[in-house]
Amino acid sequence: MDLPSATVRPAAAEQRGQLRPAVAVATSVLVMLAFAHFGLGGRALGAAFLLCVVAALAVVDLEQRRIPNRIVLPAIAAVLAAQIVLDPRGTPQLIAIALASGLFFCLPLLVSPSGVGMGDVKLAVLLGAALGQAVVLAIAVAVATAFVVAVALLVRDGATARKSAIAFGPFLAVGAAVAIFLG
Repeated sequence: MDLPSATVRPAAAEQRGQLRPAVAVATSVLVMLAFAHFGLGGRALGAAFLLCVVAALAVVDLEQRRIPNRIVLPAIAAVLAAQIVLDPRGTPQLIAIALASGLFFCLPLLVSPSGVGMGDVKLAVLLGAALGQAVVLAIAVAVATAFVVAVALLVRDGATARKSAIAFGPFLAVGAAVAIFLG
């Protein structure tokens, strides 16, 4: 998985050296599970595609604190195109779910402009397009998991943790994986 790289501090480079192989192995296992669970077919291919995309986005978000358009926008287009070809009648509902997912992530912007990145909004649109109604489960898992991590950081670091940013893409990736198999 060749991802874009930024200027990396030595400690960050060491973490990066451990992060990418771990994510690649975990993603490979999830892709194999998708084919075992769904069989050889379109649903397994769609799940495998989404798992690979969210894994790549999670790594970039952890390393660079951004979700690049050059990955997420083509993925949205590919997923929407595949969904439209496979189920043309479901297109209006699917587009509504995708847009609603993105709009949901715009709500924190009303409270704090730095509360969520636009990459997270676009990733939510991708998840809505790919998962349909199961996006609700994906977002619930992501928010719950991020909450647990935030509380752990508050316990560990005290009030200073309130000023630190947490990359939300990895939590959305976890939520997507859960929704793929349980949604």
